[in-house]
Amino acid sequence: MLKVTSVNTVLVVVRMFFSLISQKVLAILIGAEGIALIGNLKNVNRFFEQFSILGTSNGLVKYISECKDDKRQLNNLFSTVFVFSAIASIVSFITLFFWSNTLSEAIFGIGKQYGFVFKILAFTIPFIAINGILYALLNGLSAYKLFSKMGLIIIVLSTFLIVFLTYKFGIIGSLIAISSVPLLQFIIYIIFSKGIYNNFIDLKRIKLNLSFKNQLLSYSLMTIIVIFFSNVIDIAIRHLIEEKQSIVEAGNWTAMTSISRIYMQFTAAIFPLYILPMYSKISNTLDFRKEIIKIYKMLLPLLVVGMLIVFVFRVYIIKALYTNEFLGMSSLFKWQLLGDLVKFIAIVLSYQFIAKRQIGYFISTELLSVLLFYCFSVYFIDIYGTDGVVLAHFIRYVVFFIVVLIILRDKLFAKIL
Repeated sequence: MLKVTSVNTVLVVVRMFFSLISQKVLAILIGAEGIALIGNLKNVNRFFEQFSILGTSNGLVKYISECKDDKRQLNNLFSTVFVFSAIASIVSFITLFFWSNTLSEAIFGIGKQYGFVFKILAFTIPFIAINGILYALLNGLSAYKLFSKMGLIIIVLSTFLIVFLTYKFGIIGSLIAISSVPLLQFIIYIIFSKGIYNNFIDLKRIKLNLSFKNQLLSYSLMTIIVIFFSNVIDIAIRHLIEEKQSIVEAGNWTAMTSISRIYMQFTAAIFPLYILPMYSKISNTLDFRKEIIKIYKMLLPLLVVGMLIVFVFRVYIIKALYTNEFLGMSSLFKWQLLGDLVKFIAIVLSYQFIAKRQIGYFISTELLSVLLFYCFSVYFIDIYGTDGVVLAHFIRYVVFFIVVLIILRDKLFAKIL
């Protein structure tokens, strides 16, 4: 866990530096409205990152970790996921290419003519799928050093691409760049992970084999439902803020969530690289409790201190990352930070649902969280404005945490005989 977090810290620091550059350029060149539109496109991308492999990423990590010494099982596993990816790519291409204008109006708003973005995305779907498979392979093997090395290169090159195209073509350039990043990721993955995938993926033995379909489909159901609703709700809330407040406020909230994702990256890598494989191996309650205590003891103090620093220096962070136009978002930090802290505490526990394939618990708790977020946002935005949305973020994770505690009460609190 120390190795994963230390290597990931380097990656996050570099990511923060280059994010400062890209966010600053975007803020200057396209302003809050552009940031809001980019936020919508990123939500679309996040959905297709999972849908392109039918939401099997967590399942792939689990079974790669378990079968890495069994070449026959690995071939069956990759054969199954390649079939899934082919199906998802065909469905995605048809949807994105032939309904591009309809999607443009739904995602970006009526009158926004950005259908070409979805046509570009349609052609990148196969690359997104391969990226997802290679990403899962690296996680399943816990190849965090190689993963971090490739991550650094992707961050640098994608930042350059986004900055350059935004400078040349404005918001259109930004949207094209973000749609094209998966192709860049694919090239980097192929160049740098060639040795690993040659050892673990035998393309000559990949065939129409669905022997792992039952194991992977359970993860598929969990992920696709949750990732679809979470990203749809994000877009809906952005439209809600634009309607109730302004496009500038929608841009402020998007900027706040971007900052949130940056500092939460310090802990993000530990879930697929450490927690998921570890929980999968644990077979008794005592070891589960010990593991949770260990994770909390190591990471919670660091997270709390980091969040306090972010809160104290929030105005300087806004000025560094954005422009004075975004200073109104400083009031959003309090509830966003508190919500993210509770989220981390809760997800450390709820990852047990993924590791043990407890589909019902995972889907119901995640959907509860997403729907509560939207409902609370609709209610609080009329009272507190955009601050009401981040307040909703905090309350939904408090409820989520309580529900997870109730579900896992026996594993967490019952006496061990």
